[in-house]
Amino acid sequence: MTTTTNNSIPDKSNIQGMILRGFTHPYSCHLIFQFNDKKGAKSFIKTILPYIQSAESWGDAKPDIMLNIGLTYNGIKTASDLSETYLEYFPNSFTEGPTSAGSQGSLNDWGVSDPSGWAFGNDTADLHVDCVVHTYAMTDDTLALIISIVSDAAKANGLTEFLPIDNGTKRLEEYALMPRNFIHFDYLDGIDQPDLVWNDPPDPNDNGDLRNFLIGYPLSDSGPGPTGDNPAGDFAKDGCYNAFRMLYQDVKVFDEFLVANAPKAPKNMQQTPKYAQEWVAAKLNGRWRNGSPLELSPKGPDEATSHATDFEYKGDTSGMKCPFAAHTRVGNPRDEVLNPSEPSPVPRLLRRGMAYGAPPTLESYDGERGLIGLFLCGSIATQFELLYSWMNTTNFANSFPTQQGQDGLIANRDMPGADRSFNIPTAEGTVTIDSLPHFVITRGTAYCLLPSISTLKNIAG
Repeated sequence: MTTTTNNSIPDKSNIQGMILRGFTHPYSCHLIFQFNDKKGAKSFIKTILPYIQSAESWGDAKPDIMLNIGLTYNGIKTASDLSETYLEYFPNSFTEGPTSAGSQGSLNDWGVSDPSGWAFGNDTADLHVDCVVHTYAMTDDTLALIISIVSDAAKANGLTEFLPIDNGTKRLEEYALMPRNFIHFDYLDGIDQPDLVWNDPPDPNDNGDLRNFLIGYPLSDSGPGPTGDNPAGDFAKDGCYNAFRMLYQDVKVFDEFLVANAPKAPKNMQQTPKYAQEWVAAKLNGRWRNGSPLELSPKGPDEATSHATDFEYKGDTSGMKCPFAAHTRVGNPRDEVLNPSEPSPVPRLLRRGMAYGAPPTLESYDGERGLIGLFLCGSIATQFELLYSWMNTTNFANSFPTQQGQDGLIANRDMPGADRSFNIPTAEGTVTIDSLPHFVITRGTAYCLLPSISTLKNIAG
């Protein structure tokens, strides 16, 4: 492979497709494997490689079936020919994995989310995630076809598959009957993604510069990496890291919480009990469930603003429109004045999420359901883990009334020392919710590299 200068535009045909755009196929399944040996790993990748989708435009000919491939650090050790010397070039957050003390200092998967209860990702010498294959299809039948191709190749090459769900196929399949881009809490998701650009010359102050996500074109000496004219830099070039999370969503607890706290809504939001519940849901998230941001539509959802992303928080220093700890305000504080110790610009993630599991019925909340989260970044530590740490402890800006508060939706409430209260400023005074429950529970995590297509071809031989 050749070394490219920082200003050379990457070749889309060498980049896995999900990095540059979210796939819109209505059916997907995410298969998780452990390799048995190097020979089997290489043969498996070679077998499924013809179905890989690059970042090139497919025009009007949308593929019926396609896939992308992620490898963990252990998977790279098994499948590649990199020596121990060059394996050490990968960053610690990736090599040590999500259960390491360093990563858990940010993720804080305590209590109900403890890795000991994960369906995958709590790696041991005998049981470890090596590969995640993300499959996509246009119909239920073609999804079954691509799953069969991958699973048959896995069986033929001695791979072990993780089956993380007790019901259905036991695999992480997107629930295709959910409204597109909605999650089980009924929020519209996937609205606010970075606008990827290729600045020439590079702009370290633009958090949408593709160099923040794609390895091999670092904006600074700190990454993304590994880089340089060496085997590790060549291997990682045109790749991207993926923090792959299985997040259970407790819809019963969420619905009951809205009902219980709706009476706390101010009088002008008490038009009906249901409307008051929607107000609570919007305050937790920072957007109404149709997607309208509270900064632009503080009084109610508005179809005209449902996909809006062009707004700031500098005019809402009291949190009267959007609470400081609302999920979307924590995850992307925009123009919020951050503490001097925090990075500038605010780091961003490319999110590729989809719902798994059937929604609850009128009769029962039973069943496993949640979000398959793919969080793409150039640096796991300074992008994904940093933002996650903000969600668990909102101590990144002095505007927060408490420096130990938490994100309204996804923080781990079992984190030692955390303040589980949630404050909603209103014209009638501050509404305080004394203790937020667990809405989201981590079921599994794997840190993967989405290698370039040329790297995968080199592995396959």
